[in-house]
Amino acid sequence: MTPEDRINEVKQRLTSLVAPNVVSRSYNDIDRFEERDKAIYVIMSAGFPSFGSLYDEEDEQHEFMILAQQYVPDGTTGEVRESMEFDFLGVIRRLVKEDGTHNDPLNIELKKAHQSRQQDPNHVWILVELQFNDL
Repeated sequence: MTPEDRINEVKQRLTSLVAPNVVSRSYNDIDRFEERDKAIYVIMSAGFPSFGSLYDEEDEQHEFMILAQQYVPDGTTGEVRESMEFDFLGVIRRLVKEDGTHNDPLNIELKKAHQSRQQDPNHVWILVELQFNDL
């Protein structure tokens, strides 16, 4: 399975977990997104920290990221913001935990997660770093 195939499979799996929220492979600034009551999950390739054999896509590490974000109204407390971000992380943990339970495993490894630190006035977000680990 190619790296692109794997990311597309992650998109399908994540879509089934978060419907009716939005899952995309294309980053857009949240200000351009019109459905303010839905969360947006964006899956993006992040590169290759390590390769196995030179020509074998099945023997490499491929990093990717999932950015989850959503609008919040003015006056939303920090605790509520963090709770929403923890929920985003819970969905992504579930995605990783269920890897291989319904289909062939993608060997997804959760590496790191960054939260908004309550710094954005009208939205919450979490950026999760993951990788397909085949080495």
